[in-house]
Amino acid sequence: MGQPDIEHEGIVTGISESHILVRIIQQSACAGCHAASVCSTADKKEKIIEVEKPGFPVKTGEKVVVALSAVSGYKAVGFTIILPLLLLILSLAAARLFHLNELLIGCCALSSLVVYYAILYLYRNRLKKQFTFFLKKTFVS
Repeated sequence: MGQPDIEHEGIVTGISESHILVRIIQQSACAGCHAASVCSTADKKEKIIEVEKPGFPVKTGEKVVVALSAVSGYKAVGFTIILPLLLLILSLAAARLFHLNELLIGCCALSSLVVYYAILYLYRNRLKKQFTFFLKKTFVS
């Protein structure tokens, strides 16, 4: 049995010939708390996700579920958290081996992250193809 999908409920905000725009509200775990309205740590982010047009009809304003396979989710975590952390640690260690002063060691480490994220930006269209979202229709009971 495969891993479950990562899902978010959303509302269709736009439809083109090949894609659908879905607005989702991404919230932290504490955003659902009864004290979230007075707490500064509760955060909600509104995001627009571009999804390929599904095989079923959808209308603007309709509630849908946006899903991403769990494997793709793990891959995204690897690209955004794990690889940069490893790169940071390796660049700190490498700069330390050259007996640089602490300021230069810090600059080397941060520079390596700038280069890494610049490369990710340059390959964003290729990466976009690897992380495809799909729609699931919500059923009102």
